[in-house]
Amino acid sequence: MIFFYQFLFLILTYFVAAIPFGLVLTKIFAKKDVREFGSGNIGATNVVRVAGKKIGLLTLVLDGLKGAIMVVIARFAFFDVSGLHIFLVLVGAVSVLAHIYPIYLNFKGGKGVATTLAVLLALDPNIGLFVILIWAITFAIFRTSSISSITAIFSSIILSICYGTSFSQILFCVLLFALILYRHKENLLRLKSGEEKKF
Repeated sequence: MIFFYQFLFLILTYFVAAIPFGLVLTKIFAKKDVREFGSGNIGATNVVRVAGKKIGLLTLVLDGLKGAIMVVIARFAFFDVSGLHIFLVLVGAVSVLAHIYPIYLNFKGGKGVATTLAVLLALDPNIGLFVILIWAITFAIFRTSSISSITAIFSSIILSICYGTSFSQILFCVLLFALILYRHKENLLRLKSGEEKKF
């Protein structure tokens, strides 16, 4: 029976994490469809360009919280279940995938960075804090979201190995990095040609 409840929770996680806050907030506060401007992405970076820093920051926070909260709820709701950490990793993975492929937008969502960083923080606060710090430092140096995002997510693999975390978490970080790298393929091409925009 517990597996049935866990399955239902994963479904709930998907529908919560799939909420496109970037699109919702820009429509409410800027009366615009963020998908029609800039990169066309619904993430915080493009929201800043379309609706300003405050709405962009709110998008960043909400995109992160929707994944982190589900991990935290799962931790308390299934605290006595064996293999809890593996389940938490699954919840985190579903959260990121839901943001990238939301059912509400015909499975065309954001790049998953904010959700990924927050999920890592909820899964393992030590590693999560380091990864966020690396993102902030890299962004401060290069002023480019794509570089800081790819660098930060890659660092989660190294940190997870160094800290001796579970295999499931290391695998999670490897798969996340591959997915984030794929989602940034256009940014990488622009970086190569020197056309990637800086903040």
